[in-house]
Amino acid sequence: MEIPGMFSWFHILCLILILGMTFFLSFFFKDTSEKTYKRILLFFWIVLLVFEVLKQLVKTFHYGNLSHWEYDPYDFPFHLCSMVLYFLPILIFIKRDGFLVDGAMGFMAFLILFAGLGVCIYTDMVMTKFIFINIQTMVHHGSQVILGVFVFVWNRKRITIHTYWRSLVLFAIVAIFAVSINLAFYPQGIDMFFLNPLQITTLPLVDVVQREAGFFVYLLGYLAVIAGLAFLMYFLETSIYKLVLKRKKE
Repeated sequence: MEIPGMFSWFHILCLILILGMTFFLSFFFKDTSEKTYKRILLFFWIVLLVFEVLKQLVKTFHYGNLSHWEYDPYDFPFHLCSMVLYFLPILIFIKRDGFLVDGAMGFMAFLILFAGLGVCIYTDMVMTKFIFINIQTMVHHGSQVILGVFVFVWNRKRITIHTYWRSLVLFAIVAIFAVSINLAFYPQGIDMFFLNPLQITTLPLVDVVQREAGFFVYLLGYLAVIAGLAFLMYFLETSIYKLVLKRKKE
């Protein structure tokens, strides 16, 4: 397959499907029962998990040499966008509300959402010549957008500013794990969450900041951007919800 460019037919088709599914779930299932809500999340989780396993196999397999398999630790699913695989089970299987469930809601509705949006719009970093990898990429990141919006819409009456802060606490925890993985596998070029104090980040554009100003300054900027983007998602989603409520009252 020819590598699809930004806003190629493949990219546009994927965006249309993502927007359509986002609207469908958020409009027709916004007030569905908790049982149906969790079943929808479970369906997406299974689909994402199957695609992730297949992706790991495809990226480990060397074409033209069936006997040679080589695993790149960078492909291990512990990037920010991979967190949907870990936080969905919390929302699906944990019955009692609390800090963890509330934080997971925020993580999905704010952090997972903006990460998915970023990749779905700017695809140059993720597209390859292998059609399956491209499909998996758009299914995975598109699902982040769909689920991020859907989780917010279904929980719209429960999400508060505390949800936002709790999501950042969970982000800090998984980010520490990511840094630990980066350090454990150094110098193999691992850059989970784009946070590796021992090497320049692989994230385009901002790699200049770490190279010129050092990791500490880069880290402060990175955390500020993450917190800012998550708050932007919180602000936009809650503002739209309040606007809808106001119009209904009128």
